[in-house]
Amino acid sequence: MDSTRGTVDQDIFRKHCLVPYPTLEELPPDVRDKLNILPFRRNILYTIARSHGLAPHLLGLIATVLKAKYEWDVNIPVAEIYEMSQDKIDHIACSSERVLDNTQGPWTARDRTVLRLVDEQLATYTNQPSTILDAVDVLGPDLVVEVLIVIGLYALLARLINGLKIDDDLEIPNLKERIRGAITETR
Repeated sequence: MDSTRGTVDQDIFRKHCLVPYPTLEELPPDVRDKLNILPFRRNILYTIARSHGLAPHLLGLIATVLKAKYEWDVNIPVAEIYEMSQDKIDHIACSSERVLDNTQGPWTARDRTVLRLVDEQLATYTNQPSTILDAVDVLGPDLVVEVLIVIGLYALLARLINGLKIDDDLEIPNLKERIRGAITETR
């Protein structure tokens, strides 16, 4: 059955999403294979799978997150597993002025540099040249490019989640153990 004709009642995962989630059977094999990047279901990944041309590349990039609940729900357990301090978790939503004030918060120079990149990107879709130069000094050019790619990816995910009203995922038993087996720590 083509799930584009299905109703919300026929899909146990869909309560609010404005587009139906595809079934595995209707997806091309390369897209279907990419849905296995995590050992559990995520509605955002199924939504991305609707874009058969971009899905293999985008899902591959996700495998290698802006006020979208999904991103918080997925990334906080990852942060906890890899021992981000509770103080940092508690201060994630603080003002950019507080982050940039070297006397406040639990932030290292590296953290402040990344947060400055993020803050400017989300506000203006660009960065001040001085911010990029400072970031290259602290992070190196490769990591600066990676940070900007990740910011764009998470902005894209937030737009999909918010624009299409993607449903919250069902509770996942043993989530932290499953994340530990599927997602590697970055330094």
